Amino acid sequence: MKKLFGKFILGLSKVLDVILGGIVTGLSYIVNLLSSISVFLVLIGIAFLTLGSFLLPLVLIFLLSNPVFWLIIFVFFIVPFLGKKFISFLRYINYSLCEYLNDYGNFLLGNNKGYSSFKEYKRKYERAQEEQYEREREERQRREQEEWERRFNAFNEYFSNQGGYYGGYQGYQGYQGYYQNAGASYDPYSDFKNKFENACRVLEFNTFDIDYYQVKLQYRKLAKKYHPDLNRDTDTTEKFQEINSAFEFLTEENIKRYNQMKR
Repeated sequence: MKKLFGKFILGLSKVLDVILGGIVTGLSYIVNLLSSISVFLVLIGIAFLTLGSFLLPLVLIFLLSNPVFWLIIFVFFIVPFLGKKFISFLRYINYSLCEYLNDYGNFLLGNNKGYSSFKEYKRKYERAQEEQYEREREERQRREQEEWERRFNAFNEYFSNQGGYYGGYQGYQGYQGYYQNAGASYDPYSDFKNKFENACRVLEFNTFDIDYYQVKLQYRKLAKKYHPDLNRDTDTTEKFQEINSAFEFLTEENIKRYNQMKR
C-alpha cells in the first residue's frame, strides 16, 4: 500500500509539472506579447503628441475621460507587470511542489532515506535561481569581453593598415588622436574608458583606482540598499539594474585593461 501510494505521488508530481509548466509557458508568451504591444503603443502616443502638441490639453482630457483608454492601460501595461510577478510565483510553486512530491514519492518507494520539509524547497529554489543568474551573468560577461576584443582588434588593424605602429594599451592616447584624424567615427578606447568610469560612479566610488575586491564589497552594499524587494515604498528597480550592469562590467579583466590604458 505504501509503495502504491508512492507511485501515485510520483505520477502526480509529473502531471503537476506538465500542467504548471504549460501554464507558465502560455502566460510568458501572453505577457511578452502584451509588453511588445505596449512599447508600440508608447511610440505611437509619442508620435501623435509630437505632431499634435498644440492639441495636447484637449487630447489629455479626452483620453482621461475615456474608459477605453484606461482599459488599454490596464491590459497592455498593468497586466504585463503583474503577470511577470505571477509567473515568477508559479515557477517557484512548480519547482517547490514538484520537487517535494518527487522526493516524498521516492521516500515511500524506499529510494530515498528521507525527504525535506516543504520550506526547505523554497531555499533550494532560491539557491537554484541564484546559480542560474550567476551562470547567465558569467555568460554575458564572456560575450561582452569577446565584443570588446573584437572592437580593439578592429581598431588596431585599422591603425596598422594606415602604416602606424601598434605598441599595446600604452599607446592609447596616440592611437586615439590618429584614429580621429584619419576620419574614423568610433574609438573603442574612449568608449571603454567612459563606460568604466561611469560604472565606477554608479557604484559610488570616488576614484577610478579600484580593485575587484572593492567592487564586490560596494556592489553588495548598494544591492542591499536598492533592492526592489527591500524598498516597498519607492521604485528602485531602475537604480538596481544600473548597479547590476556596473558590477557586471567591472570585472578583474576590465579593471586590468583600464589600468594598462592609463600607463
